[in-house]
Amino acid sequence: MLMTLESIEEIVALLEEHPVAEIEIEEEGRRILVRKASVTRPAPVPAIVEETQTTPQAEAAEASETAPAEPAPSILLTAPMVGIFHHHDPPIRYGAIIQTGQLVGYIESLKLMNEVTADIGGRVTEVLEDNTAVGYGQPLFRIEPV
Repeated sequence: MLMTLESIEEIVALLEEHPVAEIEIEEEGRRILVRKASVTRPAPVPAIVEETQTTPQAEAAEASETAPAEPAPSILLTAPMVGIFHHHDPPIRYGAIIQTGQLVGYIESLKLMNEVTADIGGRVTEVLEDNTAVGYGQPLFRIEPV
């Protein structure tokens, strides 16, 4: 098969008819590669937004409505050693009020149960670990001082 203009046009037509990105033909030391051009999508058209005049009071009110509420400061109660943390019985749950020095659980290390006490009193806002291996300084509870 000689590479004539007609044969190249047939190859291009085949390429357009089938879901193939490219065709390469080699014959008698000649090679032809026909590749589909990449199809690019047009850029999205931005939506038209109407601008309205606002007063400084309206802007301040809108800013206060959309600003996230300032989260209450919280303190992490962390593991004093490496081991497996177990909750005290009964376990400390979300919303519980704990006192400074209160026993909150145990860390099992080398088959010994070591007490974990609260460094600060407050409301438990998150229980982070339960019956899991913990490392030194790993957070166990998140506490919000009251």
